[in-house]
Amino acid sequence: MSNDNEIEAIRQKKMADMVNKNIVPLPENVVNIESVDHFNTLVNDYDSLIIVDFWAQWCGPCKSFGPHFEALQKEYLKAGKNVIFAKLNVDNHQSIAQQFQVTGIPTTLFIKNKKLVHRQVGMAPKAQFAKIIESVLQKIE
Repeated sequence: MSNDNEIEAIRQKKMADMVNKNIVPLPENVVNIESVDHFNTLVNDYDSLIIVDFWAQWCGPCKSFGPHFEALQKEYLKAGKNVIFAKLNVDNHQSIAQQFQVTGIPTTLFIKNKKLVHRQVGMAPKAQFAKIIESVLQKIE
């Protein structure tokens, strides 16, 4: 078999694998976690890096961080990066916050393949947070 035929066979197998896996497209916006089931579905249905911002309405630093988080989500989506951004209000979902031992907010958790791969406590400026994301992506790839 020539190299061209081998490459084409590999390409077709990968395409078939993608179709058979029913790959779910990435959300186009920041996902607002609505329930424990919603959180579990997000974590279980995607093999993407999932970045979850634990926040509360009354938290000043959380409010400051929110626009940076949303701007980065748009940038990563536009760049075609395999990253999902989600927000979880700790007042509405205390059980999830307790499960991950979130004791201060904002706290950002990075989840990949159902495992916590990084925890970022506190607010970070947009550029610094982008560097943190890139560092995590390099670590998990």
